[in-house]
Amino acid sequence: MSRACGKPPSSIVAGVVKKAALADNLAVAADRYFGSSPGGVTAGSAWAAVFAFSMQIFFDFSGYTDIAIGCALLLGYHFPMNFRRPYLAVSITDFWQRWHMSLSSWLRDYVYIPLGGNRRGRARTYANLLATMLVGGLWHGANWNFVMWGGYHGLLLAMERVFGISARTRNRHWSLAAAPLSALTFLLVSIGWVFFRAANLHHALAVIRDLATRGLGEWPVEPTLLVLVGMALLLAVFEERGGWLHRVRFGSAWAVGLCAAVLLFVAEIFAAGHSLPFVYFQF
Repeated sequence: MSRACGKPPSSIVAGVVKKAALADNLAVAADRYFGSSPGGVTAGSAWAAVFAFSMQIFFDFSGYTDIAIGCALLLGYHFPMNFRRPYLAVSITDFWQRWHMSLSSWLRDYVYIPLGGNRRGRARTYANLLATMLVGGLWHGANWNFVMWGGYHGLLLAMERVFGISARTRNRHWSLAAAPLSALTFLLVSIGWVFFRAANLHHALAVIRDLATRGLGEWPVEPTLLVLVGMALLLAVFEERGGWLHRVRFGSAWAVGLCAAVLLFVAEIFAAGHSLPFVYFQF
């Protein structure tokens, strides 16, 4: 296998593992909560389900992207990176520079900048951010949940501009000292995913109320799955700091083959007993 074609198979296999071993298993925990009527659930159980969906949608979206990029490379087409370790983001601004970057760049180039961007004063900049994210929400579907999700992110982006957070965190390299900021950003993003996942606005608000209750409750995620997610986090940190995975993907044939074999083994052992359609197929 030549150096030039080293990435396609590893990218496809990585995408399959993200989808089959992680996203589909996490969906079980998330669906168990979101598929029932909220209310009377302790905060611990509700937060666990919300975090499960946060990880599910990431592994589902990025797995789909990895498979698409790998298949395109086999045909000679080069697609840009679309997810760059978004849950290591240290702010919402940083998150949108890492999450679904093709959509983010489209919204920036065709909505935010034509509206005037940041060239017409602070108040107009905040309004443009809010309007851009509302359009991003409506792009996913014409219902109030997506409007709330887009408006929520628009307000967070505007607030970061008000307090100068966006300027301080733009293009910042992740470090261990940034872990608290990443945890806070993940928490805020996860709250937003409630509107993305809930069946309707009433359901979403009921989930938010569950998050504000007391008690730990039952943890709905299997310990083995938590270990896999933890390993994925460690790999993301190593990749953020050293880019080792990128070098392996374009390295020698034996390195690519060994990584692909390990990933296939993980997929075989931990793949969910059911197959779910990609979340992105809804849009």
